[in-house]
Amino acid sequence: MKSRLLTYSAIVAIAGATTAPALAADDQTPAEPAGTQYNPEPTIAEELVYLRDIIALQTLRLDETEQALKLQNELIEKQQAKIDSLDRALSATQMAMRGGGAMTAALAGEYIVQPGDTLGKVAAEFDTTVKALAAANHLSAPYPLRAGQRLAVPGAEAPPPVIMAAAETAPASKIEKPAEAPKKPEPQKVVETSVETSSVTPEIRPDVTRRVIQEERERDEKTPESGLPEEVGVRPEEEERPYLSLFTDVGGILTPRGTLYVEPSTDFSVSSDNRFFFQGIEIADAILIGAIDATDSDRRAFTQSLGLRYGLTGRIEVDGRISYVNRNDRISGVTIDDQTSTFRNLTGNGLGDAEMGLHYQVNNGKKFPYTIVNMRAKAPTGDGPFDVDREASGIETELATGSGYWTVEPSLTFILPSDPAVIFANVGYQLNMSTSPDAVITRNGDGEPTQTVLDFDPGDAIRTSFGVGLSLNDRLSVNFGYDQSHILRTTSSREIIVQDPILDSEGEFVFDDNGFQIFGPPRAEFIDSAQPAATVGAFLFGGSYAVSDRVRINFNTAVGATDEAPDIRVSLRAQIRLFD
Repeated sequence: MKSRLLTYSAIVAIAGATTAPALAADDQTPAEPAGTQYNPEPTIAEELVYLRDIIALQTLRLDETEQALKLQNELIEKQQAKIDSLDRALSATQMAMRGGGAMTAALAGEYIVQPGDTLGKVAAEFDTTVKALAAANHLSAPYPLRAGQRLAVPGAEAPPPVIMAAAETAPASKIEKPAEAPKKPEPQKVVETSVETSSVTPEIRPDVTRRVIQEERERDEKTPESGLPEEVGVRPEEEERPYLSLFTDVGGILTPRGTLYVEPSTDFSVSSDNRFFFQGIEIADAILIGAIDATDSDRRAFTQSLGLRYGLTGRIEVDGRISYVNRNDRISGVTIDDQTSTFRNLTGNGLGDAEMGLHYQVNNGKKFPYTIVNMRAKAPTGDGPFDVDREASGIETELATGSGYWTVEPSLTFILPSDPAVIFANVGYQLNMSTSPDAVITRNGDGEPTQTVLDFDPGDAIRTSFGVGLSLNDRLSVNFGYDQSHILRTTSSREIIVQDPILDSEGEFVFDDNGFQIFGPPRAEFIDSAQPAATVGAFLFGGSYAVSDRVRINFNTAVGATDEAPDIRVSLRAQIRLFD
């Protein structure tokens, strides 16, 4: 090739040198008139130069043809390799469309989640890592998956455009494997193709590919018999909702539609203090009615609960909880009035208050934090402080297991995912309903009531909590926070039976023949009393561990930050998904 090109260059140089004087002569005035000019016969040297020029041009055209043939052969090899790749992808697509149980990849580069799959299991199957798989699919810990969900597999071959175009124009059931192309087309056909047309490559249409994939996903989501559960109050499929285990009674991420969770839990709280308090009716910590004592108290409560949580629609969740309470109080002290030492060991066992809740998610968390509206109600199904037995002096002989009044609490929960953390906050108003117990507190020696609680209005409470949850890996997460309830003033109305002593004319007490003081007829006095506002605050710390895709364990603690709060509260709760 190189020698031919050099020869051709030399010929062109010689020809240029030969014709240069003639080209220059064109600018001069001819020596003879135009009519006398003629075309002489070429000389042997001129004929030789002409023939050599023709040979050089033909040699150049042969070189160009050889180059075109080489390019065509390379193009054929590339096209054949692509045909083989598309052939394999088409076979995989047809098997997936026929619903083969063993085929989980609907398209090359994607994986369809099967029942029982976890992100770790999928990562191991495709020889990748959980972190890479989560990043490719924008998943946040603890990476919840559901059957039928499509996962992009990093490093896998992307869906071929030709297959996508075929899927766009033909139903899945009619796609057939194309006839196998010949390995090497005949060279004669390649030579006949011009250089200009052989350099044209097939047009790749990524817009068609994206449109077909989107249409397939929308069609799968609209198919009623697909059986894929729709998540309650979550972002679209490509944006996973965060998981957050909260210690507070309200708030949190909602349950997917059609999914039922059962939540057994155990709660243990301890409080001890040395203080003055009203010995008598205990409505709540620091709210008592009775005689003043200086006491040392040690109080323990053990509560076992069973809750159910169900996703009604795409944005509504309902839940309920019943509990059984075991309480034990050990109180020792001195009565201020007569310096009498006391020691009491009281217990209370029985059904606690039942709770019901309704939750609605307002937005999808894209431009504003997840906003959830909560409505919680608590029914006085347990024995309240006015239902327990008491001594004549008003001291209870057993402990209450319930509050004794209805509670309704509306609240708002805000959750802001900020991978790998989740920021949460809750604000609510707890409305405690007033009640008229007409409960006898004290009696005289004849057993007649001397003090009766007519009306009781427990103070409402303003509740707030905030904190942050942090994902450590695909199974374990922790959260830190603070919870505070400001209890407003509590009021009560009591009827007290009073007998005034009879005085003589000199203002002295009158006694009967047996030496007993004589009192006048009993009369009723009505007294309104109030307890000041109190603040109950606690620091929160908790964690959550996913045992499997259906079982999760939550552990939370609360350490009292104010005098009215329990010293410590520990809660262990399991979330078990029954069906979805």
